[in-house]
Amino acid sequence: MTFTLRPTTPADALAVHAVMMSAGMDPRSSWVRTTIADVEWSLSKGAGFLALRGGAAVGCVGSRPDGYRTLTLNKLATRPEVRGQGIGAALVRAVEAQARAGGFGRVLLAVSLYNLGVLPFYEHLGYAVSSEPYAFAHPDSPPPVVLVKPILREAPP
Repeated sequence: MTFTLRPTTPADALAVHAVMMSAGMDPRSSWVRTTIADVEWSLSKGAGFLALRGGAAVGCVGSRPDGYRTLTLNKLATRPEVRGQGIGAALVRAVEAQARAGGFGRVLLAVSLYNLGVLPFYEHLGYAVSSEPYAFAHPDSPPPVVLVKPILREAPP
């Protein structure tokens, strides 16, 4: 079954939160303490995409500029029943296209130490572990693993 992607708005906070909470994150992660109000605030400060199947939200991702060079990807989640169908990769590619269109040189993301099983997914998409610290780490959580992918601008025709 196919899915569609569309940009998020602050009105999507409930849908994004529901997808995030369905993702099955380790309860030690700060992710599980995210409230609908947190998501609404984040959506008002950044951008993102919602994946829809049959009108229902099945995936989400957020992004925010961090300086002139970096677009940070966050809140990537898919409902467990749709995993392995390309939705997560399509959401990541949407953020990468957003970065390219915005003139950013890279996409950065952070992976919780409680979610290291996702590292091969990101590495398969071209992300590499970086030694730089994550500026937005939750103070009550261990420092995350930072991954970065250079974004190359398309050559003019």
